[in-house]
Amino acid sequence: MLRNYLKTALRNLRKHAGYTLINLVGLAAGLACCLLIVLFVLDELSYDRFHDQADRIYRIYFSSSRASGTEMQAPLTPAAMTAALVEEFPEVEAATRILGFRGQRTVRYEDRSFVEEGIYYVDSTFFDVFSFPVRRGRPQAAFAAPNRVALTEQAARKYFGDEDPINKTLVFSDTAFYQVVGIVADAPPNSHFQFDFLVSMPSLWSHPAFRDDDWISDNFYAYLLLRQGADPAALEAKLLDLVARRAGAQMQEFLGYSFDDFLAQSRLTYFLQPLLDIHLRSHLQYELWPNGDVAYVYLFTAIAVFILLIACINFMNLATARSAGRALEVGVRKALGAQRAQLVRQFLSESMLLAFGAMLLAVVLAAALLPVFNALAHKALTVAVLFRPSVLLAMLGLVLGVGLLAGGYPAFFLSRFQPVTALKGAAQTGLQRSWLRNGLVIFQFAISIGLIVGTAVVFNQLHYARTKHLGFDCEHVVVIRRVHELGAAVEPFKQALLDDPRVVRAARAHATPGGTFGYQSFLPEGWDDNKTAHMTPLFTDHDLVETLRLEVVDGRDFSRSLSTDSSAFLINEAAVRMLGWETPVGKRLTMPGATGQEDTRTGEVIGVVADFHYASLHDEIAPMALLIYPRPLPALAVRLQPDDLPRTLAFLEATWRRFQPGKPFQYTFLDDDFDALYRADERLAQIFTAFALFAVLIACLGLFGLASFTAAQRRKEIGVRKVMGATVSQIVLLLSKDFTKLVLAAFVLAAPPAYFAMRRWLDAFAYRVDLSWLIFLLAGLLALLVALLTVSYQSVKAALADPVESLRYE
Repeated sequence: MLRNYLKTALRNLRKHAGYTLINLVGLAAGLACCLLIVLFVLDELSYDRFHDQADRIYRIYFSSSRASGTEMQAPLTPAAMTAALVEEFPEVEAATRILGFRGQRTVRYEDRSFVEEGIYYVDSTFFDVFSFPVRRGRPQAAFAAPNRVALTEQAARKYFGDEDPINKTLVFSDTAFYQVVGIVADAPPNSHFQFDFLVSMPSLWSHPAFRDDDWISDNFYAYLLLRQGADPAALEAKLLDLVARRAGAQMQEFLGYSFDDFLAQSRLTYFLQPLLDIHLRSHLQYELWPNGDVAYVYLFTAIAVFILLIACINFMNLATARSAGRALEVGVRKALGAQRAQLVRQFLSESMLLAFGAMLLAVVLAAALLPVFNALAHKALTVAVLFRPSVLLAMLGLVLGVGLLAGGYPAFFLSRFQPVTALKGAAQTGLQRSWLRNGLVIFQFAISIGLIVGTAVVFNQLHYARTKHLGFDCEHVVVIRRVHELGAAVEPFKQALLDDPRVVRAARAHATPGGTFGYQSFLPEGWDDNKTAHMTPLFTDHDLVETLRLEVVDGRDFSRSLSTDSSAFLINEAAVRMLGWETPVGKRLTMPGATGQEDTRTGEVIGVVADFHYASLHDEIAPMALLIYPRPLPALAVRLQPDDLPRTLAFLEATWRRFQPGKPFQYTFLDDDFDALYRADERLAQIFTAFALFAVLIACLGLFGLASFTAAQRRKEIGVRKVMGATVSQIVLLLSKDFTKLVLAAFVLAAPPAYFAMRRWLDAFAYRVDLSWLIFLLAGLLALLVALLTVSYQSVKAALADPVESLRYE
């Protein structure tokens, strides 16, 4: 019996090949988009779940707000905090610290030398908390000693090839020697941080800026493994009291005020953050690694649902449009003795067969498009996920749902007709003016218009970010990296560059716009002794203002002829507003040192620079202080003449190799560094565009099929009108105006939710474009134009048909 239904279904589908092709391609395209987004969402939701005890791991972060209005939230803790937690609170089973090395370091083994970034200092308890498999060695025990390092499998192959790396020595920055004590499995792509080298934490304590018993400086990422049944909220409530009891004496010794005084004006709070929330729900400052965003998961899930709805609407619309013709089929079959149950099974078998074929085609399409999608989403997804039992069951359920949805109308409605009613054609009356079909067309075009609006707004904001004046000139500025490795040769190297006429200016800095900046507490003149201000320090030399062409709006720039400028400050306009100084020039600032009075900086504010964007437009310009730093700094910003940049870059590299032979010459263009801040937004724009095009294409496929059936249904009417003298243009207008009304109704339906959705997305930018009504108007006109072009072929074809043939129809 089933075989007969399938054979009849295949025969019907072949008989109406055009209808079948439109439905198959439209539904397959929608399902392929859905499958790609399912792969993306499953990957995003899988982050850090590979750890054996992931549900019991928490990260500590603090929130601090000042009366001045500055606010910070960062996953950083004092060095001594984790040991105290294990000591005082039995609910903490294990705790570990991570210090991420910011920037690049040269790592060398014999004649192999590479520049590396994924270097972390970790405790010996790192492997008690996290489940990164150890392939060789025993780093858990060896990490109790300094100068020990564990490598990932990939890094081991890179440096040692087929050699046994255990007990070999790696040299970091030509100054630090580390013994290899273990090989660790590569971090999975769905880990919220990636690493290549794990260095034993005691290696830090020889550095003057770090102390194992430090309770003042927040530098370390702290992770806790709680015991089974422990209450995270109860532990969280005790964190601030622990810091208050332990940090007070050090704060009084080094900063000169008590912890209570500090707490009174800082409003400090500590929180526990579940490990499984970090990738998607953590948007703190100074994250260990760039995170995702749960909003994008919701957004892409909604897009998948909408595109699938568009495809299903096409399926249903074409099924209902064909129902008029199939009503006659129902009448004939019932007259010949067919039962209603048989008709229901026949109609459903056709829709199920078509849905199943579309799913198979969708899997092929998804596999073919996956490399492009991976490039857009910055992922390494594979179709293997689709063959998990749970995903296969979901796909089967989707096929059944789509098949039932599309085949439901002819199966359960038409099969009720009495043979006489069906054969007389009475069933066609309501089909020509189907409110359901019109409503579905409006809904699918409303979705398409919403996606077009979203694409336009995202691109408009990105264009604004690229063209907005940033407060400095980043054109033709090259940033040479790791110049601190030159040591005392930094200034001779810089002067050798300036001696060439192709180099305009050069300045050293610890960071450049687009890079990573920290924060520092300052003691401003006129404030209470126990009251500090959070500002971003920019350590540099005398030449940064002229190199970046910053604007000095009050006072003056640093001068080499004045020795007092070595302790002076420049501040930006945001700092002036935060500090509340009407006349900032001449005021004094103190920057407390991390290790006491020996590195405390007190000096005079000699000038104010105009605000400039050193971070992305997502963030407001924060208060900043520029100060001269005599020690080596990692970056050298070099402004070049715009002529013949390739030869100038070759000169820079040759000069570098003269001063630092054997070390790679690394540089970036400053404008590229700043553009990199918007890569995630650019990927969003590209994905939005791709899915908007898919949505419009699928909607147009359905509209094309619907127009062909409408033209066929009105063929006799068109013949009569032509005989009565109607022109081709009048016939085309007649057939197009109904679809025009539907698109206009879709625009009215789509505009309000699209406005509020994009308004919310723009709220993530501190500096953003206005949401212009022109974007909505253009999106509506574009959708209307596409719809008219889609139906015009069928309209013109019907208008040009011979009226004699039209009147012979039926």
